[in-house]
Amino acid sequence: MKMQNGTTSPRPSPQRGEGGDQLEMLSPNRWTGFEALADAVMTPENLFHAHARGGRNCFLTGAGGTGKSTQLRAFIAESQRRVSVTAPTGVAALNVGGMTIHRFCGMLLGPGAGQSNEEYFSQLQRDPRPSIKAGFNRVRRCEVLVIDEISMLPGRQLEFVEFLFRRLRGRDESFGGCQIIATGDFLQLPPVRKSETERYDWAFQSPAWAAAEFRSFVLERVRRQDEPGFVRALADFRVGRVVGDSARILQSRVRSNPPSSMPRLFTHNIQVDKWNGFQLSELPGDESVLHADQSGPEQQLEFLNRNLLTPATLHLKPGALVSFTVNKNEPGQNEPLFVNGQLGEVESVETDAVVVKIKTGAVIRVERFTWRYDSQDEMSASFSQFPLRLAWAMTIHKAQGLSLDSAYLDIRAAREPGQAYVAVSRVRTLSGLFFKEWFKGVHVSPEAIEFYKEAK
Repeated sequence: MKMQNGTTSPRPSPQRGEGGDQLEMLSPNRWTGFEALADAVMTPENLFHAHARGGRNCFLTGAGGTGKSTQLRAFIAESQRRVSVTAPTGVAALNVGGMTIHRFCGMLLGPGAGQSNEEYFSQLQRDPRPSIKAGFNRVRRCEVLVIDEISMLPGRQLEFVEFLFRRLRGRDESFGGCQIIATGDFLQLPPVRKSETERYDWAFQSPAWAAAEFRSFVLERVRRQDEPGFVRALADFRVGRVVGDSARILQSRVRSNPPSSMPRLFTHNIQVDKWNGFQLSELPGDESVLHADQSGPEQQLEFLNRNLLTPATLHLKPGALVSFTVNKNEPGQNEPLFVNGQLGEVESVETDAVVVKIKTGAVIRVERFTWRYDSQDEMSASFSQFPLRLAWAMTIHKAQGLSLDSAYLDIRAAREPGQAYVAVSRVRTLSGLFFKEWFKGVHVSPEAIEFYKEAK
């Protein structure tokens, strides 16, 4: 306290209730507690939900197994507005219960080479197909648009989607004022391209990406794996850094003769079909051939047949290794009956069910499941089949989003950036990871690596 003569009087020591609480608040120990609380509350997950609920355009990203799909489902379930879910490919769209971005917008295949947005928009307006009109109406009504697996959407097509939203909604704001939630990992599967000579057209390089002013949220806690050394090795592998301890850890998993029942991940369908067919032929007993019940427009059925994980013709025998292709919950039960990607062994094939024994020893009667081309339209194509597939082998592309207890990988022919990482990061434990042979290198995108340096 300042005195009139310029001297300072001694300040009395504050007592409890007279400022002592304030001093205690300023003590280092107390601030350490607040920092811990802030760290617990200000997580990327919580920040994403806060911004997404506030109407901000968001990009939710992170390495494989960090819970992107879980956070997206939580946002959709809690949103007060109508959320339209899309993805660039049929497989990805069916995995999230949505539709392809092309079908949602009524944009067909998108602009051709050298074709302007205006030219292609005029072409669509002249096209009499009902699917285009229906797509245009969805764009006009859309409140929140989710684009899952955004890494596979070419930047040129994202640019046209953004243009289409502005034109059809009559507003100059980015995407016509519609909120956009993009999810995915640019260090996993890359955008689709027509030939190997084309450069990758990344969505984050599109003018539409910059115009949307996405706020990026990078999930960092890996939930699929919990072994620190394996988690670090996967993080290095994701950016193409396979040296030192990471290389030693992964190289220790090279095996020439794994159990024949272990799921294998290949780069091409022909390898998958050959191995599944061989393994099935080795089993004794009669083979059951189960056909899907299909009805509806031919073009829609072609889409379902091409993109569903479950085949239209399912070949099974007792003893066959299978994986479930959907999630199924039982009323009143906390745990799901089975989940997409879970493995089991066929015990018997009945007229109206396939009996499958899972790892826990539980026996499940699996009945037919019906997929629809459009879940909101009862007149659209339907595909009814037992939600199973042979699981001795699958392609890396169709393993996207799955978690596997074990897998035998042949990634020597993985030429797409991020393709090898998708395969390796599917496996939950180091002891469950097996390589056929050691690989010479890992393909990654330098553009994607630079993008993530800015995103953080």
